[in-house]
This record gives sequence, C-alpha cells and structure tokens, in this order.
Amino acid sequence: MRVSAKSNNGLLQIFFHPDSDDRINPSEKYRMDKQSCSVSLPKGFSFSELHPDHFALVSILLCSPFIGKRLELPRPISHRFFKSTEVISRFSVGPVDDSLEPWRPISDSRPAIAYSGGVDSSAALSIMPSDTVPVFLDRPISGRSLYDKDAPYKICSELIELGFEVHSVKSDLEYLRSPIGFPVDLANSVPAVLLADLASFNSIAFGTIMESAYGIGHREYRHYPEGNHFRLWGSLFEAAGIPLNLPVAGISEVGTSIICSGTEIGKLSQSCIRGKWKKPCRNCWKCFRKTLLDLTVKGEKLDGNTLDELFSIKEAILHLSQFPIKHENVLTYISSKYDGEHGKMISLKNRVRGNLHSLDWIERWNPESEKLIIEQYRESTVKKITSLLQTMDAFEINEMKSWDMSDILNSDNYKSLHSDFVNVIS
Repeated sequence: MRVSAKSNNGLLQIFFHPDSDDRINPSEKYRMDKQSCSVSLPKGFSFSELHPDHFALVSILLCSPFIGKRLELPRPISHRFFKSTEVISRFSVGPVDDSLEPWRPISDSRPAIAYSGGVDSSAALSIMPSDTVPVFLDRPISGRSLYDKDAPYKICSELIELGFEVHSVKSDLEYLRSPIGFPVDLANSVPAVLLADLASFNSIAFGTIMESAYGIGHREYRHYPEGNHFRLWGSLFEAAGIPLNLPVAGISEVGTSIICSGTEIGKLSQSCIRGKWKKPCRNCWKCFRKTLLDLTVKGEKLDGNTLDELFSIKEAILHLSQFPIKHENVLTYISSKYDGEHGKMISLKNRVRGNLHSLDWIERWNPESEKLIIEQYRESTVKKITSLLQTMDAFEINEMKSWDMSDILNSDNYKSLHSDFVNVIS
C-alpha cells in the first residue's frame, strides 16, 4: 500500500494506492471501500510541516487491515518510529531517515483525549487533568443514518463553557471501509494525532474500559498490558511522542456510570447517538443497557412500566438473544440488584446468573491498571479515581482474573436457560 497526501487551508486529503498484494477484502465482515479520505483541520495546519512519524501513525490507523506486505509513505520516518513498527509481523513500513529527529512534545504541552461525549470518555475526562483537550471526531451523516449529532455538539459546547479547549474535527475516515466504521478501534484518535504538534499534546487518552481492555463480560479475562493490542499500539503511539493514556481501563461500565453520576463533566454525557441531548431515543441497545444501569447505580426502583418499555425495544431483543450477550457482566450486576416480579426481568436474571452472583467487584477500580495511565499524570489520576470509586482488594482482583465463560457457553443447562429466556422476551 502506498500512501500520499496534500493539504490546503487546513483540509488534509489522504490517498491510498493499493498494490497487488494488498488485502482489499481482509475479512468476510468488511472490505476497503474507498481509497481516500479527508480531515478538516485548523487553517494553521500544513501537511508539509506535519512530522512524518505522525503521518505514519495516522496511515497505520487508517489502512493497516488492508495492507499486504509493505506500507510505503510519502516521507521517511525516524529510526525510533521504524523500530516500533517491527512489532507488526505482517507488513513493513518505510522509507526511513536515520537522521530524522523523533517528535517530542514541548515542555508546557497538554494531554488530549479522543472524545465522543459518551459515558466512558466523559468518565475518563472527569478524572484527567483540568487542561486536558477533548478532540471530537465529527463524522458526516450519509444516507439513511440514525446517527444524530445533537448530543455530542451540545456536550462539546457545554465543555467549552466550563473552560475546556475543545477541537471538533470533521472527517469521513469511516467511509474507507464497508460497512461504515473505524478501520481499527483507535482510529477515532486520527484528529488528535494530526493536531499533536499544532495544539501541543503530550499524550492521547481513550475511554477504553475494563470490558474492552481486560475482556470482562466477554468469553474470558485477558491481561491487557501484556497483550498484542497494547504491545502494538502502545509501541507506535509512544514512538510518535504521544503515548497512549488509558485512565479508565481498570474501570468497568458500572464504574464509569458511577463516576458520571457524581461529576460535573460526567453529568453532561450521553451514550445514545440517536436521540437529542437529554432526550435519548429509548429505542436502541445502548438505551436498554444504560437506562437499567443508571437506575441501578442511583438505587432507583425498576418499575414494571419502565421494564415493559425497555423489553419492547427490538434492537435490545436482538442483542439479548445472542449467546453470550455483549457486556453480560453488566447485566449480571444489574439483575442481581433486582428484587421485583417482572417476568422478563426475572428470566434475564436467571439467564445471566444474577440470581447466583452479584459481581459487586465491578463497581471498583482495578489498581493493577495504573500502569496504563502515563506516568506524568498517574498520581493525580489515581487520586481522583479513588475519590470516586473504591479499590479492588486482592480477593476481588483474583475474581476479575478468574472471569471465564467457557463452562457457561458449553453448559446444556445454560443453553436451556438461554432458550427459555429468548422465548420469554420474544
């Protein structure tokens, strides 16, 4: 894959030129659909002044799934960044200029966060330094999309009122692939990487939570700090001079909801991307899960009318019919707190083992995750986390590490429970 680019008045256009060995269809689930994308940056931005390592990182974020044997960049990268790419086994990256100085942030630089306006990234922002810069990826709406940008727009405006410097950057990068979506999970940080020099960033944070990092709620626990994902992207971002900062990686979806319910920034957040701000659609999977969780965290009763409404959401029924259910741990936690008589909720409680386990430990922070918070901000971030959440003890850390759904997924009893549950909610 060869990459080229040009910019004019802040508009950066990136072009991808596939080679015969590239993987245009890397999976049955998605393919490379377009061979260019654009990013609308401030007028002070110039591609010629962008550090080659930053453009290399952006290129890898945008097209790595589609690269065959080599990524050919328009300008040589530093030796430091080249060495970091050696963790990639499938393709090489070049050319290299051994005399090129790696990029380093200036002394009074600030942390950035790839910000969405959702609960998880808002929880991350809530515990980060006050000079953190949220960078929002403003995605274009095309066709019959259900996406409504009212909420993130309003949230960004509210953050500006609170004194934050917020960057909202338009880009159609999601249209590089079909179906529409990020080429890799961290591609929402492309605007922040491109702004790192111009806006003086020294790191980029994400709202990556325990479920995504450590696999809690999925099939089995994984030790994220030593896994391939962190080894790859941690190395690349570090070599580019803007290391990954994952302040909520040791916090579950339950914990981020607790943080958002108790902080000024968190109360602005909204996970539903289909409704207006403060008026979620109440007709999607996120609204189902987040409504149940918010009410549970606040200690409010799950009344029959609310449950009737939530269990009538067709998209929720589709997700609940999966085996396992996405973020099943959160549903276990929620249902373990339920003591009512609603038939569908009781069936859910039996299905996700809320009648057997409380999973109270997912309310708490995993202290082993502090290594995923960059050292410069580690002490202050941990202090803020522990002011909002309790910390897991050794027994609870072991409970977390013992998360394994293999027995359930292979159990005839739970398959039968799941079948009964699907019949009830359908």
